[in-house]
Amino acid sequence: MSTYNKRSKHSSENGDYYMFGLHAVKAAIENPNRRKHELWISQNARTKIFNDHKIPNIPIFNLDKSKSLPISENKVHQGAILKVSPLKQLHDIYEIQNNEQSKLIVILDKVSDPQNVGAIIRSSLFFNCNAIINTLNGGSSETGSLVKAASGAFEQSQYIQVVNITQTILRLKKLGYLVIGLDESSTNKISSFKKGNNDIAVVFGAEGKGIRRLTKKHCDMLISIDGNHNFSSLNVSAAVGITLFKMQSKPN
Repeated sequence: MSTYNKRSKHSSENGDYYMFGLHAVKAAIENPNRRKHELWISQNARTKIFNDHKIPNIPIFNLDKSKSLPISENKVHQGAILKVSPLKQLHDIYEIQNNEQSKLIVILDKVSDPQNVGAIIRSSLFFNCNAIINTLNGGSSETGSLVKAASGAFEQSQYIQVVNITQTILRLKKLGYLVIGLDESSTNKISSFKKGNNDIAVVFGAEGKGIRRLTKKHCDMLISIDGNHNFSSLNVSAAVGITLFKMQSKPN
């Protein structure tokens, strides 16, 4: 049985859900591939979202007059809440969009915090990554919190959750990818890394735990980010941003 499955078929978050936040809702409204079911919106948010876009033909509720909300009151919704179905993601890494430039993939080894994963998706889109891969078991699935943290980037990204990270790495290596693991104990520094023309997959571990032993074993090389490791380690989303910036360097 293939370890590469649509996240929407296997995740506990596979049902319809409410996304929230101006950027997330606006991006979903603009996405023709996103199934939308109902919208809760304030007059202020309506003006910002639908200034140049057609209002979808779905039930719409006035947030300014609503006594109760479909989401927790502690969620910062910015006047926009949209009920949606999860996006259908890729079946397999072979479906990752191809382009003329060398490919770049982010692999998250059980990164579970939706705020971090959303921020990583946002950075990955900015740096033209082809896909973000996370674990199905223990990785953050598509939720309102994750999508809001991605600030609209989720609608344009390939976010894939897989059963087995090790098998994913092995298949990427067969496809010619150089697999690099971020490990703060490595003496190989990212400042000295030469990208060349390789297709690259960069692996990041969960905060506090880092990359798991078996995952680390199958990386082609391990590198660390230059800095004061005696003081603290970087937040994983910050580490992703720094690393992807470095990967944009021209081949030498």
